[in-house]
Amino acid sequence: MKSLALLGAVALISSSASASFTGWSVTSTTTGGRDVYSVYANFSLSTDVVLNVFDFGKAVASPSGNQIASGRSGVMNAVHNDNMQGDLDIDGDGNIDIYNSLGSWEASNGTQSALQALTDSYVTMQGINLSWGTAMDPSFTPSYGTSASDIPTNAGWYDATPGTANTVGATLKVKLMQIARVAGQTEAFTANMTMGYKAGGTTTALFGFGSFTIPAPGAIALLGLAGLVGRRRRA
Repeated sequence: MKSLALLGAVALISSSASASFTGWSVTSTTTGGRDVYSVYANFSLSTDVVLNVFDFGKAVASPSGNQIASGRSGVMNAVHNDNMQGDLDIDGDGNIDIYNSLGSWEASNGTQSALQALTDSYVTMQGINLSWGTAMDPSFTPSYGTSASDIPTNAGWYDATPGTANTVGATLKVKLMQIARVAGQTEAFTANMTMGYKAGGTTTALFGFGSFTIPAPGAIALLGLAGLVGRRRRA
């Protein structure tokens, strides 16, 4: 397995005294004929609790509220490897490139095994473990089939079984999605999103927002984060 670390720098545009979200980071592995990207939210406090992700790829005229103006660019080209199966024509030439792999964005032990998850695209609030339970909001409908090659604009997800698994913990990061592509695809994809979280032992919602980029594999100039990252407290 070939591993590429794509850790990014953070451009901070606003903060509050108790906010501890420090930005997104992206790591990449190449396995099973796929380049697999994991997107993480990073924190400075291990006791923070992740609540939800929303407004994926939403663009606004100015960076007000929880969003930033960039929205999204490029094509995600995600492929799946869960139990909602079908055949996929990647290049549109009428020939099947990936068999039994239309899949969905679900990350649960009802649709995929831990082995399948290594080369699957999914959204998550707690990574892959025995407590899979991420739920997708109605913006994902339909969440499977050919439309599942991308996350719909304005879509969001949350943990249907919140608990200790949503605590940031000693690693100071939480995995929020995995995007698998057919190995060797070079088009960069950038999107912004907003994450809700709270400090441990509190009920005040905090929000982190910014953009991440899936770069062309091996392109050093594209490593890391794209756009702006911010954090603020909702009054």
